Amino acid sequence: MAKKLILHGRVQGVFCRAYCSQYARERRIRGTASNLSDGTVRVILNTDDMELVNRFIADITTNPQGFTFYGRIVSVDVADHSGPISGDYQF
Repeated sequence: MAKKLILHGRVQGVFCRAYCSQYARERRIRGTASNLSDGTVRVILNTDDMELVNRFIADITTNPQGFTFYGRIVSVDVADHSGPISGDYQF
């Protein structure tokens, strides 16, 4: 089952969706990222491997590769996602 992540912090208008896609590609994860009306970003990862999801979260919160990102992720909520894997930024 896919995983839905909700990213909290300064995450809109700061290159967050593209930034997340870079780390997803590094981990060979397909998915999407979308800005939500409450100022968060929703990332849907097409994997049920929680170890892989946790490594992705560690990557996006610490940015070990130094990818361009002008914001700050302060917390990440994770839940199962059973619907379509769709969003406005696909990777």
